[in-house]
Amino acid sequence: MRLLYQALGVLVALGLTKAFTVPSRRPTPLRRQVRLFASEGTEKKVQSKLLDPFPAAADPMWSVRGPVGEGDFIVSREGGPTAEELTNENILRIVMIESSDLEVNTLVWKCLGYRFDTEAETWNAPDVFPKWREKYPSPPDFVGMQRIYSKDVDQPSLRANQALVRSIPVDFKQSLKTHLKPLGFRGFQFAELVPNKTRRAQCANWLLYYREELFGFTLEELMERKRQRQEAEAAAEAAKVAAGEEPEWKPPVKEVL
Repeated sequence: MRLLYQALGVLVALGLTKAFTVPSRRPTPLRRQVRLFASEGTEKKVQSKLLDPFPAAADPMWSVRGPVGEGDFIVSREGGPTAEELTNENILRIVMIESSDLEVNTLVWKCLGYRFDTEAETWNAPDVFPKWREKYPSPPDFVGMQRIYSKDVDQPSLRANQALVRSIPVDFKQSLKTHLKPLGFRGFQFAELVPNKTRRAQCANWLLYYREELFGFTLEELMERKRQRQEAEAAAEAAKVAAGEEPEWKPPVKEVL
């Protein structure tokens, strides 16, 4: 039940559904049927289904030896992120499950600043955003590659994904709708959002935010932009208070910088 309502929160935040009803009974979590109204206005009934476990991902070497970039999804372990890897078409493949879990992780890792050492077969953190590096000196699994959702196995992945989501400013929370709808992406129904698909959507949303706001700038440039933005916001709030207006509430954002 808790995971289903977390998924609902993501769905509503991304603006991907208009209405829903949840049965009053308590069916088996993550395998229930939920009545929803599809985006085109026709009522549909869909069945959620967990993906099969993937035990190969439990191998510590999977993140450095597992196959990436061998299909239609464009990604390479080597180097930093490229414009080709961050196109709308490529990011759409994430939410449509046309890329592997490892490929999703790999692209997010590169965008956060992790770099792959081909000789040592390790991920290093020389360019990782400072606040993120403090918490995650090694790249975490954002998707849950093992697809085993017991607390002892899945908790680190869940927490890492939540941290990634919290770093997205409110103005970019609906990036999937903004950038992928022109390609035909119509969002998900609530009952479709099993953990793997939900986390893919969150990773894709963060990648779009990264592309639009952070990609192509040095860390020094980003820190200066952040300082200027904070000064402007503080001045605007001070002007409102001086005018007797209520300060505007904004949801907390834990930036990666």
